[in-house]
Amino acid sequence: MRIETAVKNDLNTLCAIENEAFDENSFALTRRNFSYHINKNKLFICKIDGTAAGYILLLQHKKSTKLRVYSIAVKKEFGSQGIGLALLQKSFTYARDIGKKGIRLEVNKANSRAISLYEKSGFIKNGIIPRYYPDNTDALLMEKTFNPNL
Repeated sequence: MRIETAVKNDLNTLCAIENEAFDENSFALTRRNFSYHINKNKLFICKIDGTAAGYILLLQHKKSTKLRVYSIAVKKEFGSQGIGLALLQKSFTYARDIGKKGIRLEVNKANSRAISLYEKSGFIKNGIIPRYYPDNTDALLMEKTFNPNL
């Protein structure tokens, strides 16, 4: 498993992962969105034996003390292999390296598998955004704050 910063040559692969993971009724990212984020934010892609298996997109705001996980996705064929966890751990290292104090995210309140992964990774629930998603489901706000002594 290798996790690296995504580049323009990864656009088709990123779109394929996105289209498999999210339906048209979600906040699915387009090729144009990915191209923008490759230039403006941090996008890591995980490859196994040269094949893209997943990605994590982190939004960086200069004035914020925390990064935001905007999107994370793993191809179904690579599910349950620890890729989501590895991508999160890479984001923790990156956030610390650039001086951030933590990471925050929103997740569909009905996505118990993702919530479990986030909780195992040290995220805590800290709020709800009602009717956040296009189908009017709520988003759960979660946050991980880094231990300053580590």
